[in-house]
Amino acid sequence: MQQDIVNIKARVQSFWEWFAEMEDNIREFFTEEEMVDKPALVEAINNRVLDFGLFSWEIGPGIGRPYYFTISPNGSKERLRISKLIIEAAPNLPDWEFYYARPAKSQGLKFTLYDDFMVEREVDASSWKYALAQQPDNRIEIILEAANMHHLDPDTQLIAGERVVNNLLGEEATINHVYRVRVVQELEEEHQEYRAPIAALMLEIESIS
Repeated sequence: MQQDIVNIKARVQSFWEWFAEMEDNIREFFTEEEMVDKPALVEAINNRVLDFGLFSWEIGPGIGRPYYFTISPNGSKERLRISKLIIEAAPNLPDWEFYYARPAKSQGLKFTLYDDFMVEREVDASSWKYALAQQPDNRIEIILEAANMHHLDPDTQLIAGERVVNNLLGEEATINHVYRVRVVQELEEEHQEYRAPIAALMLEIESIS
């Protein structure tokens, strides 16, 4: 176990040394000028991040700084521990915010995704409702009533529902408090009286967690 920790820390140090060296190229990724080989840069970041396991990553405009970099544990509690370890060792780069899980998004109810046939679909969850069901492990099942999703296949509906929950709660809270997400066209009768607008989900989860 101790040797595993040492190995991870060595890889973490190597990753951040590489990131600092490549920072200029990574920042240029967002410029319109073709100053950097973007496919090669994406592949390089993929390889570095996947060296830690089945993680994914995001780069985009930050909230308080120009850019953010997130290493996502992809919904895994075990990988969340590792992503925290990685981000704790991040260098102090003035242009960057670093996150160990996908943060909540203030505009997370409208987005596009691809269905099973690689057709781009728009998702608008602003009219959705939800109900909660307690599970034995003290986590919550979130049942989403999504009446405007009937045109999507079940797998894409579930992906959209899980993304909405992640966007509202943030990935860490979802990992810690959500047992599973279900998407239905209409809530079952037993859940009808407890349904609420989707925008209220975060406050309710915070109140019971």
